[in-house]
Amino acid sequence: GPVGDVNCDGVVDFFDIDPFVLALGGESAYLAEFPDCWWLSADADCSGWVDFFDIDPFVECLGSECTCGARQ
Repeated sequence: GPVGDVNCDGVVDFFDIDPFVLALGGESAYLAEFPDCWWLSADADCSGWVDFFDIDPFVECLGSECTCGARQ
């Protein structure tokens, strides 16, 4: 799915917030809950890692398309 689609439903929206917070806690915790998803979908700043620097870019992505190519 697209960057920001952390619950893997094909849309970046408010239903991605809780999975995004889970992803901030680490890849293993996230994949335990969403085993068929991609942890780096939470990498909203496109740094190659999911961390607190992804929060503001993720909020900007809510309700809109967000891709790494558009951010680099």
